[in-house]
Amino acid sequence: MTKPINYLLVGLPYSGKSTLAIELKNRYDFAQINIDELKFKKGYKDKGDDEVPDKVWDEIFIEADELIIKYLKEGKNIANEYAWVTRAWRDRARKVAKDAGFDTKVIYIKIPLSVIKERWLKNNQSKSRFQWPEHEFENYINDFEVPTTYENVIVYDQSIPANDWIKNNILPVLQSK
Repeated sequence: MTKPINYLLVGLPYSGKSTLAIELKNRYDFAQINIDELKFKKGYKDKGDDEVPDKVWDEIFIEADELIIKYLKEGKNIANEYAWVTRAWRDRARKVAKDAGFDTKVIYIKIPLSVIKERWLKNNQSKSRFQWPEHEFENYINDFEVPTTYENVIVYDQSIPANDWIKNNILPVLQSK
C-alpha cells in the first residue's frame, strides 16, 4: 500500500483550488479539507476572515490539524485547500503531517493576477460563492508568498484540463510510492 500524501492546494482566492480539490475528491477518492467550510460551520458564512475572532481561528486550525491526521492514518490522500498565503502557514500544515509520519506536497495553482481579479469582480456581481471583502482580497494579493522548490512544489497553471494534469503530475507520484 502506498503511503498517503497531504497535498496543500496553494493559490490566491479565485485561482481554482476548490475546482481542483473537487476533481481530486470525485475522481481519485481524495479526502478534502476546506478551511472556509470549517469557518462557515462555525457560523461565519458571510464574514471575511478579519471578522473571525482569533479564538475561533485557533479552533478551526485545530480541527483542520485533526482532520489531516485522521485522513492520512485512514490511508487517504488529502486535497487540503486554503489560500496558504505564507510559507509559515504552509510549514504549520506540513509539520502536522510530518509529525504523524507523512509527506506533504504543495500544488501551486498559478494563474495570472488579471484572471483572479476578473473572477473576483464577476463573483462580486453573481455572488455565486463567498465574496472576499475587497480589503482582504487585496491583503491576500500583497501578502502572498509564492511557493519555492524547498516546499516540494508542483505547479498547475490550468493550461490543460484538470484531469489530464492530475494524470500527468499526481498519479505518477501516487503510483511510485
